[in-house]
Amino acid sequence: MPPLETYPIISLRKEDVLAPEEMGSKRKGWVQVTGDSERWLFKYARLSNGQVTGEHWAEKVASEVAGLLHIPHARVELATLDGSPGCISRRFPELARPGAELIHGNDLLAGAGFGYDRTKQFRQSDHTVENILAAISHVFSDPAEQATAFQQMAGYLVLDAIILNTDRHHENWALIRVMHQDGRVTHEMAPTFDHASSLGRNEPPDKLVAWLTEPGRPEWYAGRNRCQGGISLRSDDAHGANPLKLLELVARKWPDYFAPWRPQVENVQEEALCDTVGRVPAGTMVQAQREFAKALLRVTLRRVKDILL
Repeated sequence: MPPLETYPIISLRKEDVLAPEEMGSKRKGWVQVTGDSERWLFKYARLSNGQVTGEHWAEKVASEVAGLLHIPHARVELATLDGSPGCISRRFPELARPGAELIHGNDLLAGAGFGYDRTKQFRQSDHTVENILAAISHVFSDPAEQATAFQQMAGYLVLDAIILNTDRHHENWALIRVMHQDGRVTHEMAPTFDHASSLGRNEPPDKLVAWLTEPGRPEWYAGRNRCQGGISLRSDDAHGANPLKLLELVARKWPDYFAPWRPQVENVQEEALCDTVGRVPAGTMVQAQREFAKALLRVTLRRVKDILL
């Protein structure tokens, strides 16, 4: 079998930087990529104890997994900026339309009329599936458009479960609102974005080396309470729910929302899923990260198939 073709790494210079981006806690800025008229958001990979935490490869792998599932997603590429590692995320083409803007989840929830605190960044237990669906319902009055939006959000929960995304907070999903020249206002779900907190990317490599020798450790990691997401099951929960547990409960309660994703999940093969990690260049992630991420994907794919199929 021929070796996998590795992902390219886009080399950027400070001259390519257009403007900083203020939203969020991560260091990032808008850049111009040669040959593309659209803007890209460069995100630096953060350091912990002198080691790169892996946000850049996690973001890239997540986008490739979303592609396998045919879930609308931001295009992501690995990149460096003046030698510093990171990744770039392409601005949604839908935002190039006149009058189009991105409306984040916290603003939608705050506008839905049930007293949601849009400024609360941590332990926001009101960020529940029920409240998210209520906020979406507040925007979409047409039943068909509402159902489409619910199904797209369900796809994001499937993706989160497979990649163990722990950061689906209220600024990490959005709608696109278009103010038309004739006065009409239309909405659609934005593609999914910002999946840097996935696949155990923050775990120290020396810990992963030890874990890889322990049978059942990936299963433990995927199912443990410490693997907490950005969406709560109930408004009185102290922490967000594990993405796999959340999917299990939501898919049982609203099975119709997941109908479009069942054939997509069924058709995904374990080898193709693991290849999304195998294509990461050798210098971008250490071997222990690579092997543990693949092990997690094998576990989560089996679990998601058990839930949905």
